[in-house]
Amino acid sequence: MRAPPPRSKAALSERDFLAALPAMNTTATVLAVLWVLRNEPLDMRPLGHFPDRHFTEAQPRFLIRRFRRRLR
Repeated sequence: MRAPPPRSKAALSERDFLAALPAMNTTATVLAVLWVLRNEPLDMRPLGHFPDRHFTEAQPRFLIRRFRRRLR
């Protein structure tokens, strides 16, 4: 809000009400940021999850298993 909240329960004029609201560009920016933050990307993978079998040697596979145990 750009103005402090009213101190009394008296009815506000439309001008006072509109003066208290944030600027339109500020509201649009906040809504855009919130929309981006709430949507997970479609290609998101959890940390430690490797669906492709790039790691086939014993040592990297051991390290991945240990990493996943630490994440749990």
